[in-house]
Order: sequence, then structure tokens, then C-alpha cells
Amino acid sequence: MRTNGFVIAFAAAMALAVGCADSVEEVDIYATNFEPGVEMRDGVRILRLKGTPYEMGKQHATFLHDELVKGVEFLETTELGLLEFIARDYGFLDDAMAQSYPDVIDECEGMAEVAGAEGWTMDRCMALAYGEIVLDFFEAGMLQCSQFAAAGPATVDGELIHGRNLDWGDMSYLLDYPTIMVRAPEGRIPYVVVGFPGCVAAYNGMNTAGLSIATNENGSMNDLDREGVPTVQGVNYMLSHFTKIDEVIDYIVNSDRMSAENMVVTSGHEKRAVVFQMTASHIHYEELGDDGVNYITNHFVTEDMQPYEDPKDPGTSTYCRYMRLRQLLEPGFENVRDDKVYGSVDPAVAAGILRDRYNPIDMIEYPKGQFDVETATGGAIAVNAAIYSIVFKPASGQFWFAYGSKPIPDNPFVGFNVQELLGNDPAAVAVPAVVE
Repeated sequence: MRTNGFVIAFAAAMALAVGCADSVEEVDIYATNFEPGVEMRDGVRILRLKGTPYEMGKQHATFLHDELVKGVEFLETTELGLLEFIARDYGFLDDAMAQSYPDVIDECEGMAEVAGAEGWTMDRCMALAYGEIVLDFFEAGMLQCSQFAAAGPATVDGELIHGRNLDWGDMSYLLDYPTIMVRAPEGRIPYVVVGFPGCVAAYNGMNTAGLSIATNENGSMNDLDREGVPTVQGVNYMLSHFTKIDEVIDYIVNSDRMSAENMVVTSGHEKRAVVFQMTASHIHYEELGDDGVNYITNHFVTEDMQPYEDPKDPGTSTYCRYMRLRQLLEPGFENVRDDKVYGSVDPAVAAGILRDRYNPIDMIEYPKGQFDVETATGGAIAVNAAIYSIVFKPASGQFWFAYGSKPIPDNPFVGFNVQELLGNDPAAVAVPAVVE
């Protein structure tokens, strides 16, 4: 990471679908042409939601009813199920009802009306939607995510690419039910979320204005606050309200934060990407450097933020993954990798970065298929508990998603186009259709 400093006309929609639109103003970013429902495609559920948050909650619980029942079983038989009890016993559920985004509360109410009798209650939904706050205070989060952005001289065509591994431990439910949520909130910008049944706070998403956002969990030893708004819920808000990256910067900087998070926000049309490092009362953000790359894992990388994070051994996984991203993305590291990546990033190369299994300290390559390196001496990008691997190309509304059986990054990255998912252009596809 550098530390310096839909449709106005059919032609416009087609231009966006193939990545030829010059600016977000050329298309109607609010256009949708779908009815709510669920579709199974290549092993992934595509859940389409539309209307008010309450209506979308009811749709969510109706179309994924059986999956939510399975989620209840999973929560009640795993440690994650303790989240609800902890949240209730320590008053976090009261905090969640008082401080969550109103849309999230309304959506949970809609879900609970449909599936509450089967165990998907309001408390359960809100505990998950408020989860990063509870995990931060109890230092229980798994810190194993990796993200990067590349644009300009770092990519083949100059277009911005955003890659991310969402790592969350060996969560069988998330592995078994990968879900793309196509969300069209009433009067707001449609967006897609890569997640799972019951997910109402977006960890990864992209909107029709060309923004992509994803979060990495971090921790703080001395800068948490129980009064404010949840950062992960804020991803939904930003995707549904903003079209420019300056709007996002202003919103995040001035938000009343509570927890420690790292976040990557990109704007494909503007070819800008910002990495945020933040705690309750401190924040640092920076954009792409002249080399066109930026990246983050699960620790703070600037001196002004390091006093506020939980100390970690310099050889632990987050440092190893960060070092490896530097080797793979920045110019000048060709001697420590098998091929030249800088200047060649495209969807396939981005997927290759997310699949990388080298420990950058000793250059040991972990065996293919290894999952969740639990060691104090380091780890690698692809093996640390990856649940989903995603490559976004937000200017053209394309993304590629690896899911299914573990290890996730080794699976094909299946391509999707937001205009096809929204029903605006059934012929719109991602190019390539699949990254093998």
C-alpha cells in the first residue's frame, strides 16, 4: 500500500454492459426490470428484492425460508450462536435497536414476521446485523480478510479492478448457501451484495453507479465506543445512496463510528480507490498511489493508527498477507514471484492473486487445498479461512465470484453482470464468463 500522502436508451444500457460507458451520467442508475424472487444458477442463489426495507425483509424470508431454517439450526449448534446471547446479556441488542440504521431494523422486522416462528427472530436478525460491534468488544472476530485495488498503469486496460477474499473461519452454513442479493430499495440506487441467507448488513457489494465496497475486520485495544452507528450496516447505506467516492469519504469521515475496521471503497468510473483504517475516534484514508495499487488486510499500516489497534506478532497472518499483496501488486518485486503481475492485472490475474498460497517471509508455498493456516508464524492469502473470493470491475458492472467447496479461491470464478441481474439487459454478461 502506498503511503504518499438503468436505461435512458437501449444503446446506453448496452454500453454499460460491455464496459463502454464513459461516465455514470450516461445511464439511469435507478433502472430495474425484475420481480422479486429467487433463482438457482450454477450452485449459487440469486435473491432479488425490491421495495421498502420491510417489504424486502418479508421477501427475503419468504424466498429463502428453508435456508433460514437451516441457518437457525447452524446458529443453535455452533459458537456463532452465542453472539445473540452475548448481545442480549450485555445490552448490545438494546444498543442495536437504538442505533442501527432504520432500514436494517425494518428489514429484520419483515423477516421476523415471516420466519420468526421458525426461529429467525428479531433478536437473532439484529444480533447478526450488529455483529461486528459485539465481536470487537469481546475480541472474538476472525481477522483473516484480504483486499486490493488496481487501476491505471497496474491493469491491462487501465480500468479499476477490486479483489477481495472474505475470510470467516470454517463456516459450513456460509459455504453451503452462497447467495447473490440483488437489492432495489424504493427510490434508491440498486446494488448487489455477495453474502448468505439472513445477511442484511453487506460485507461485500457493488452498486449501479460503479462503486464497490468491502470491509475487513480489525480490533482496537483503546478506541471503541458503544454509541454510534455500525460500520458494516453503513455499507448498505453508502451503496444505496452514493455515486461518487468523495460522497463516501465525507460520509465515513463524519460518521459516528464505534468499532475498528479496515475498508476498501472503489469508484470504477472515477478510477479511484480508497483504503480506510478506522476506529471509533480515529481515521486514516488514502487513495491509489502513482503506481495505481492499494491494498489492506487486518492491521493498521500507518503510524498514526497503530497506537489504537490490538498488538499482533509481526509474523502473524495479517502481516504475511499484506507483505504478499505488496510483492504481487507493486512494481519492483519480480524477483520474488514467478511471473510479472504489475501492469497485467485483469480478472484472471486478480483471481490468481486471491489464489496465492505463498508465505512471503520464507517463500514456502502451502499445499493446494490447505484451509485456515492457524499458526503464529504466518499464513497466505488463499488459505486463511476464505469463505468467498470476489473480483469486482465496477465501471462495467461486472464481478466474478468463487464459492462452493473449500478451498474457495481454487474454485472457478463465475462471472455476473449487474444489468442482467437487474433484468435490464438479459444479454449482458461478464467477460470472461468464467475464470477457471
